[in-house]
Amino acid sequence: METEQKEPVRSTAMMQSFWNVQRHLVRAAHQTAQENGLSLPQFHSLMTIAPRSPITQKELAAYTHLPKSTLSQSIEGLVQAEWVIRETNPDNRREVVLRLSDHGRQFVETIKRQEAGMQQRLEHILDQIDPAVFEQMLQTHAQIAEGLKEILAPGNGGCTDD
Repeated sequence: METEQKEPVRSTAMMQSFWNVQRHLVRAAHQTAQENGLSLPQFHSLMTIAPRSPITQKELAAYTHLPKSTLSQSIEGLVQAEWVIRETNPDNRREVVLRLSDHGRQFVETIKRQEAGMQQRLEHILDQIDPAVFEQMLQTHAQIAEGLKEILAPGNGGCTDD
């Protein structure tokens, strides 16, 4: 009689659930980016800079996990559009500091208020979740992320700046 290998059902269900949510989030972000004349990396960078402005380019790279060349092109486009101001840190001449311009802050607020935009649609969905359940979900995600971080060998699987 052949021994049947049992698949860890909970881990598979969790991975499929995360992948499904991520797929839809990326599609929504891509749609919102396109509707506002942005590439997905520009949208990701802009929405990451907004609540953290000013932020160093190195910090932005750690948050976004974008390849260096993609991040540089993204930032250049945002600077050219006058949404982001790029400056050299006077205390460390090798460090680049990014901040939203007034025009950039207005643009981000416009994106956040768009009824068909990602932010508003996601807020509407999250409003339907009990606040205690939402907080528990965030804590659970953090616990899973920390557990995975502890068991992954450094340098394997791509991102190491987490």
